[in-house]
Amino acid sequence: MENSKKTIKYKDHIIKLTPHEDRCSLFAMTILNGEGKEVKHSNRAGKNENIAFENAKKMIDFDIEYEKQETEK
Repeated sequence: MENSKKTIKYKDHIIKLTPHEDRCSLFAMTILNGEGKEVKHSNRAGKNENIAFENAKKMIDFDIEYEKQETEK
């Protein structure tokens, strides 16, 4: 497996994937907010890059929706 990090931007966040084998997962992920601060990390992001990025996007979408609901209270 290649030892380089893969990075994408998604909704003012940066998702970084790193090859990391842990049980059935082959990638770890780190999510940074728009200011570059780490907000989430998982050693078990997915068994391939596409799944790992999709899982990270779901976490970001969940957090955005949760924060939106909290501000409406």
